[in-house]
Amino acid sequence: MGKLDFLSSIIPQWAFGSPAKEVQKCPVSHSSSSDASQCPAFSGKALPADAFTPSSTTNSTKNHLPASFIVDPSIIDTDDLSGRLSGDLLVASPYTEKNHLLDLTTLSRPNQLLAKALTIMNATSGNYANVSYEKAFNWGEILIALQKLSKKEGYAFPRSEFYVIVFRSRLPFDANREHLGKLDEDAHEEAVVSGQLLKYWFGTPHPDSGRNLATCIWRHRGDAKIGGGGPGHVRAMEAVRNIYLEWRVERLKLIVEDDASEWRIEDWVD
Repeated sequence: MGKLDFLSSIIPQWAFGSPAKEVQKCPVSHSSSSDASQCPAFSGKALPADAFTPSSTTNSTKNHLPASFIVDPSIIDTDDLSGRLSGDLLVASPYTEKNHLLDLTTLSRPNQLLAKALTIMNATSGNYANVSYEKAFNWGEILIALQKLSKKEGYAFPRSEFYVIVFRSRLPFDANREHLGKLDEDAHEEAVVSGQLLKYWFGTPHPDSGRNLATCIWRHRGDAKIGGGGPGHVRAMEAVRNIYLEWRVERLKLIVEDDASEWRIEDWVD
């Protein structure tokens, strides 16, 4: 994997999420009613296999998800997504400044609709970084939102594929969060300018383990490679190597079938 692939795989998705453990890919499709990575460890300390093995949820893990992280799925029924959509500019990350907003005019209709649906992306529990990516988020609700948005626009959603990056990590408790936050913000701004990032989500380090999960959803891998090539990403890459105790990257594919009838997640294969 070359330098550019490394950058586009890691950044911008590392901020401050919660715990982490492995990740068995689900082989079946999911409908809207469902309850529903192989990526080399680069130079640096790779996460051990047992760091990703799902375990029983402790009380501290259950209570780790702050209320401020929860987005009410009903906002999908509002014209402006409860203030997240202003004209053609969409809040698609934790950053709300104009230079961090997603310009929907640069996207095709399927990408526009998915980006809007992803505004209600929520972790399913405080254990989100300990479970598989399929189980970590409310994909069923996102699919329902996508169906609603498509119906509202009288659009037949076509089968579509999207490129997903997942960054699992463990951060030292004495890490300079302010410094890391600035690196993250700069990297996200670069990604918005040079590559169409449909969604960027991150949590906070688990108070006991320091583990975290963050994720990016792109139109396709080419956008991620372009969006991950700037100086902000280089600085962020150095932080991964020098600050994080452990880290692991997963490259995945999100597949949405015709009419947004089903979704599934697979490993990305070049």
